[in-house]
Amino acid sequence: MDERIFINDIIVSHWHHDHVGGVDDVLDAIENGKSCKVWKYPRNDAPEPVLKNATLQELKNGQKFVVDGSTLEVIHTPGHTTDHIVIYLHEDKSLFSADCILGEGSTVFEDLYDYMKSLQLISNINPSVIYPGHGNIINDPKERITMYINHRNQREAHILAALEQHPEETFDEMQLVKLIYKDTPEQLWPAAALNVNVILTKLFKEKKVAKENAGWKYGQTASL
Repeated sequence: MDERIFINDIIVSHWHHDHVGGVDDVLDAIENGKSCKVWKYPRNDAPEPVLKNATLQELKNGQKFVVDGSTLEVIHTPGHTTDHIVIYLHEDKSLFSADCILGEGSTVFEDLYDYMKSLQLISNINPSVIYPGHGNIINDPKERITMYINHRNQREAHILAALEQHPEETFDEMQLVKLIYKDTPEQLWPAAALNVNVILTKLFKEKKVAKENAGWKYGQTASL
């Protein structure tokens, strides 16, 4: 590099390799790589990624970084992963959403219950613009977030309706896929079954469905 570059802090949005995998290369490239701090919100489901050139510093929800008069606030938004965070730039009401909200299409998530709460949290913040981790800048944040929420609610409604029509029966994920995803090519059913499982797990947490043996049914139960 011809220029001498100094970076004091690096904030990692979550543990996925496409977001943390290049950190060591950045530290190698800058002048103060040995003193630069790398921040990440802690995982609660697995060990943290290991960096060659730095020890991860623990981010906290609500932590703020002030840079040249600009205030960046860390906001914990689990769902995509347990450690996912977004960053809110207060002065111009812009949000760096990482993988919580994408510039195109919809994201994947580990926990739909947490993810929906995170979407509502971002909606309440009401950013003026969103800079996603993938895809184009989002200039209509409210509309995009509403679209995400409505899409997930629609999927939930389909599953609840299918179970409610047969209240005494239990269904596994693949049986529900065959009921709900009738127009989906059969080779995509396994992926659809994973989505159904994530939705059912959320509905269980909300006490809207019950888990019995190897299947699910409409109603409530005490435990998984």
